[in-house]
Amino acid sequence: MNRRSTYASTGVVPAEGGIPAEARLRILATTDLHMQIVGHDYVGDRSVGHHGLAGIATLIRTARAEAAEQGAACILLDNGDLLQGNALGDQLAQMPVTHTHPLVACVNHLHYDGLGLGNHDLDHGLPYLRAVAGALDMPLISTNLHLTDPGPLRRWAVVSCLLPAVAGHPSSRLRVGLLSVLPGRTAIWNREVLENEAEIICPLESLRSAALTLRAEGADLTVLLAHMGIAHESEITTEEDICTLAQIDGIDAVITGHTHLRFPGEDHGPREGVDTQAGTLSGCPAAMPGFGGSDLAVLDLALERDAQGRWTVSGHQSHLRDNSTQTLADPTVLSAARVSHIGVRRHLEEVVGHTDIALHNYFALAMPTPIDALSARAQAEVIRQGVAGTADSELPILAATAAHTAGGRGGPGHFLHIPPGAVQRRHIAGLLPYQNAIWALRLTGTDLRRRLEKAAEVFASLGSTPGPLLDPCRPPFHCDTIFGVTYAIDPCRPRGRRITALSWQGAPVRPDQKFLLATNQFRAAGGGGFDRAAGDDVALRSPLPLSDALIAALATPQACPWSDAPPWRFDAAGAQAVLYTSPEALPFLPDIAHLSPTPRGMTASGFAQIAIRL
Repeated sequence: MNRRSTYASTGVVPAEGGIPAEARLRILATTDLHMQIVGHDYVGDRSVGHHGLAGIATLIRTARAEAAEQGAACILLDNGDLLQGNALGDQLAQMPVTHTHPLVACVNHLHYDGLGLGNHDLDHGLPYLRAVAGALDMPLISTNLHLTDPGPLRRWAVVSCLLPAVAGHPSSRLRVGLLSVLPGRTAIWNREVLENEAEIICPLESLRSAALTLRAEGADLTVLLAHMGIAHESEITTEEDICTLAQIDGIDAVITGHTHLRFPGEDHGPREGVDTQAGTLSGCPAAMPGFGGSDLAVLDLALERDAQGRWTVSGHQSHLRDNSTQTLADPTVLSAARVSHIGVRRHLEEVVGHTDIALHNYFALAMPTPIDALSARAQAEVIRQGVAGTADSELPILAATAAHTAGGRGGPGHFLHIPPGAVQRRHIAGLLPYQNAIWALRLTGTDLRRRLEKAAEVFASLGSTPGPLLDPCRPPFHCDTIFGVTYAIDPCRPRGRRITALSWQGAPVRPDQKFLLATNQFRAAGGGGFDRAAGDDVALRSPLPLSDALIAALATPQACPWSDAPPWRFDAAGAQAVLYTSPEALPFLPDIAHLSPTPRGMTASGFAQIAIRL
């Protein structure tokens, strides 16, 4: 395939018979919208700084008009994770799907040509996914998801777009093949949804055969919607490496996503095969348009047609268009979501409990927090009641909580703060960014230590000079705090040997000691790189939603099922590090007085920098 590095075409050049020998195709793309239709943070009840899909709609309209003026064909695609991500998405998933479903209505209104599937699109179950797919006016595609009952979902699609008329001859059609792949780990993350109903096939294996099939079905070009990120050199696996997938014969352009980063641009470091300036992956034109409606990808392809009628990409331009506060909102998109948006906000205003203290997670990666303790206590009580009267009731109950909404790629506003006083449903929604069931796992002291070591991998390898506390390549939500035991973490030690002083009720935990761990189904299935629980080790799968458990814990404060002592602390011989947190954390620095916090100004992205001594 001919992939030249410069954008060669300036228009449509006629060939014999008026069939163009050169043409232009503009690919517009979104990814990881996560139900951000109007640009609203339902947990904080505030704007996210742009109008979400309503703003993107304005950028789409402008980009399409430009394409028409320039004589280019144009298609609009999405790369997945549309259906989950906020309270609006959670509520809609419990309702019948019709053409008035806000997301369905908006996507149909914007005339998307095709949608790829993201792993979180499976979170609300296959029946809901099939219902949404059936209400869409365009194909919903996943090439490596093999369903026993696919319904309206498709493995691939060929869509056509108009090439403009040339020299008085009628316009012609360009047939664009669409492929879409999920990460293989979706089989782990969504194990409960997919079990006995679907199989995730290796992306590389699926695409090699599917790309050939599309060509045989008459596709002139093929675009890959890859719901996976651009891996760092140390994280590459050939079967899922985006640069390897981009080299597959027949793939002409790639839209990537999943990691909520931007490409081209400065979000990715140096790596062979990745050109962050030109926007290519192994020489293939590519783009990754952020998340939550932050950007619109605009990928312009120059095409050449040979004597046999085959189209090839001869040049390209790739860039992202920012959905800023100045971007006007599309009134039709706003109108489609208005009733549901108002209804969700009203529902989230309901008072469901009370707290005498401020509950926040500004320092969740530097110490256990009251939010962690509340969540752990709620889960432990569910499991205690669930195993009552069984042999498992004799086991000590532990509870694991993840550092959700603790900054990271979500930015300095991605933290949770519940002031003293009334607790609303929106606060509960903030505690539960994902719909996960509560599970109880039987585990040994050896299993427990391995889980804690995995959680401690989020910390950077600290040395003699102060550096960031967290490894930027590891999401904060991969860090679990486990209540019911006490332990220390030393980030100066090598990964896999950082947990010290692991004890239960003051005595060292024995390798063969048995416990019952309250956790969520994502962790139990191996999410975040944790051990996947064998079927025999699952003691309970509770039907009670964690939201109900949290509300019950707020309403009936009771004695803690374990010691009031914090479950973990740092023990790194006075090592120093820099914690990045919200600027709103500064009034709460006394909470981490034992870490000798010292404010060190702000980062360019708006995080407060706090020097701490471990």
